[in-house]
Amino acid sequence: MSWLRLNIQRPLSLLFVGVLFFAYSTNAQAPLDVRVALVIGNAAYKNIPALANATNDAKSMSSVLRKLGFNVIEVVDVDKAQMVKAIAQMQTLLQGKQAVGMLYYAGHGLQLDWRNYMVPVDAKLSQASDIATQTVDIENVIDTMKRSATRMNIIVLDACRDNPFSGKASGKGLAQLDAPPGTYLAFATSPGNVAEDGDDNASNGLFTHYLLKELQRPARIEDLFKRVRLQVRQKSQGRQIPWDSSSLEDDFAFNDGVKHTFNPEDLIKEAQLAKEAQAQLQRAAQAAAEREKQIAQQIALEQQQLAEALKIQNLNARLKAESEAKERERQLAQAAEQERQKAQAAALALERARAQEAQRIKDLELAKAQAAEEARLQKQSKEDQFALQKTAWDKIKDSQDVKDFYSFLDKYPSGFITEQAVAAIEKLQASKIAPQTDKAGLTQPINQTRFRVGDTYSYVRRNNLTGMEMKRFTRTVKKIENGLVYISNDGAEEIRTLDGANVLIVSSATSFSYDPPKLEVPVDALIVGKKWTGAYVETDKRTNQKYFREDQFKILLQENVVTPAGTFQTFKIEDVSFNQMGTKGTLTYWIEPGYGLPVKNVRTVFNQKANINISETIEMVSRKLGPP
Repeated sequence: MSWLRLNIQRPLSLLFVGVLFFAYSTNAQAPLDVRVALVIGNAAYKNIPALANATNDAKSMSSVLRKLGFNVIEVVDVDKAQMVKAIAQMQTLLQGKQAVGMLYYAGHGLQLDWRNYMVPVDAKLSQASDIATQTVDIENVIDTMKRSATRMNIIVLDACRDNPFSGKASGKGLAQLDAPPGTYLAFATSPGNVAEDGDDNASNGLFTHYLLKELQRPARIEDLFKRVRLQVRQKSQGRQIPWDSSSLEDDFAFNDGVKHTFNPEDLIKEAQLAKEAQAQLQRAAQAAAEREKQIAQQIALEQQQLAEALKIQNLNARLKAESEAKERERQLAQAAEQERQKAQAAALALERARAQEAQRIKDLELAKAQAAEEARLQKQSKEDQFALQKTAWDKIKDSQDVKDFYSFLDKYPSGFITEQAVAAIEKLQASKIAPQTDKAGLTQPINQTRFRVGDTYSYVRRNNLTGMEMKRFTRTVKKIENGLVYISNDGAEEIRTLDGANVLIVSSATSFSYDPPKLEVPVDALIVGKKWTGAYVETDKRTNQKYFREDQFKILLQENVVTPAGTFQTFKIEDVSFNQMGTKGTLTYWIEPGYGLPVKNVRTVFNQKANINISETIEMVSRKLGPP
């Protein structure tokens, strides 16, 4: 397919057209499709502050999961013994069935020595040593699932409420945990931070509110939690950003739009229940108003009786009658105020219920329309999908309105330009979460400065086929202007964005430009298991030929790597690329957070038609940072 085809004008859809959730492998849903969920909600704590919405969250989640085909074990406000019993019950239901196992927990949670714990309602934690005996270790629950031979585990923890265990836990919130094989982990907020529980007027906590909403929308699990993260971030203005870690190899959807979905009968029943609830609220409001009216009539009568008391001639009798009348009037006025407040609260509840029902119906209608549109667009090629997304991106890429990028990511949560949109949001609405130091002692502030004028990196390139040294070269940051970093590569100019994305890169034989810029390192924290896909118009500056190029990235692991320049704490990232000319490349690189250029990379490029076969290693020999 030529690049010219990508320039054909197409109508811009408002819906997601990335890699679609319908395209599951047969192994992902077969041969058995057993779904078991343990849902725990603890709010009525006896020895620490109670929570506003944890039990509401659990009950709402149970209801939605049952509609999506899960066998749900629901327990609320339980002590440790009851939690352990529920875990054993889940294990029995999972055992040997190659099932999808899920744990959803809402309540207080804490971390100690890099382990995370759910807190039962009867816990009384006087010292750190009480944690192991009085709480439930989340990793033990994961181990229980694995021993049950599950094919997939999903752990959702809305357990990062404000920590009442100061001096006992290791820190705020929960500790970072890499997902074990076959597991998807989702936290309500980033490790080491706290989540909003909501208030008495809200039905659910912030994270669960949006999770419940997105479960009504057919989507892959990764896309679902990406949308939840965006909505929570936007609503909290960056104070709360959900976090996830995945090691899933198979696709999965809570709501696949076909078998596991919200069917018409469910919607009719829910609509009827909602109307009945609204009618009940209406009756409560009317009854309170009627009682208020009756009390007002009584007050008028009491005032008449008071006037009569003032006419009594005997002073003592008159004072007594007057006092009694005033006390009755005070009590009636107090009762009237209480009824007025009840009527007002009932009216507000009715208004909220009507708004929530209207929004729910709107969300479900949108989800249905999206599913139909996505099924149609699924047949399009990747090049066509990229062209559609790039058209949308080019319209907003210079926008100063952060809402444009939130809207873009809602349409394309796993699209070809996702990471660039995340970077744009971070620039316009910086996150307010506090970074946590991980087990290796590494702290990753969001949106770190990666380049300074004067930064100098020296490298050696070796041929992996012969073992011979091919070249030594030096990259030096010469200037930073208008959000672009200009780097001299032994005299040849390279251009990157401040985020480290490649705009113009120099290779051993030629140079290539990328539109949009090729972002090889996410702006947010590096997390083992994170995957993303990028696509670009790649231009060979030597021939001026343009190609469609796709890159699939994955963070493989966190490790120390040794080069001639020293030992560095890095993340190992794999980038597998394809272009229209039949060239396939694999670039494995080790990046140290906070730096714009890699410590080491291993590159292989193969194109049988063009007789290209490259295998080389580039290692950093020295690094010198410019002045701050």
